[in-house]
Amino acid sequence: MSGIHEPKCPSCEIIGKSNIVSSKSDSQSGGGDPWFEIAHCAKCGHVYGVFAKVVNPPKQPKPFG
Repeated sequence: MSGIHEPKCPSCEIIGKSNIVSSKSDSQSGGGDPWFEIAHCAKCGHVYGVFAKVVNPPKQPKPFG
């Protein structure tokens, strides 16, 4: 059994996890959070996937009581 292989871009064939990057969407929620992130190749831009961003509701202070 061989070791784990580094990922290779199917478009430009660059090798390595460090070449897979993510970018936040330009569209934002009302709170300013991006709606999604795009995983893509840093060299050629090949898109690996689009992932929904977890958006937490705004924190509200607890009432005194």
